[in-house]
Amino acid sequence: MENKTGKYLKYAIGEIILLVIGILIALSINNLNEKRKDQNKLLNIYSLIYYDIENDIQDLINNLEFYNQKKSVFEKVVHDSITPDLLDEGISRLLVLGGNRGTTLNTTGVNQLRELQNKDSLTLKLIGIYDVMETIMLTTENRISNETKDHAEYLRDNYDWYPEWIYNTIMRDVGSKELHDYFLTSPIYRNRVVSVYQQVYNNYTTILNTSIKRLTELQKELRSVLDKTNK
Repeated sequence: MENKTGKYLKYAIGEIILLVIGILIALSINNLNEKRKDQNKLLNIYSLIYYDIENDIQDLINNLEFYNQKKSVFEKVVHDSITPDLLDEGISRLLVLGGNRGTTLNTTGVNQLRELQNKDSLTLKLIGIYDVMETIMLTTENRISNETKDHAEYLRDNYDWYPEWIYNTIMRDVGSKELHDYFLTSPIYRNRVVSVYQQVYNNYTTILNTSIKRLTELQKELRSVLDKTNK
């Protein structure tokens, strides 16, 4: 009986050990599968962000070029070097958004990264640059936009030539004398231009240049990660 009891105990212990080993193996396989799923999900998000960044970089470059084209006229107004020739160079449109209508960032992929519990270093860097752009760059854009809207409303409410300004490209031979005089001699207009100049060229374009550089670097990192997984 003692021998049988001992054999049963050894058998039971062996069964328990095998069961525990089986459970541990199953858990390990499950963890590997979950990690593989998480990795695939992350790579899919990275692939989406790679192309989103491409579009965002182009938008920022367009905004930078828009203000770079206006810079020389802005500077002449700021330095009080205003001549009638500036009418042909667009002095009356300095406070019109035109080509820069505000940036709409592609944040679908980045928002998915924000929801992940485990974030690697590249994920944190991507979230970081978009946080900066959303909180600083877009806020600066809104301030500039509000300045231009406020100026347009001021002209609408105070000057009879407002429709003329709205519907025509003002040049030396286009526009009434009163309209020309406002943009060439009005201290109100010059002060507004100086205010926008400070925001655009001391803040906004610096943010644009920094963001373009950083996004380009991160896009290269994404490309490297995606290429390694495809090999």
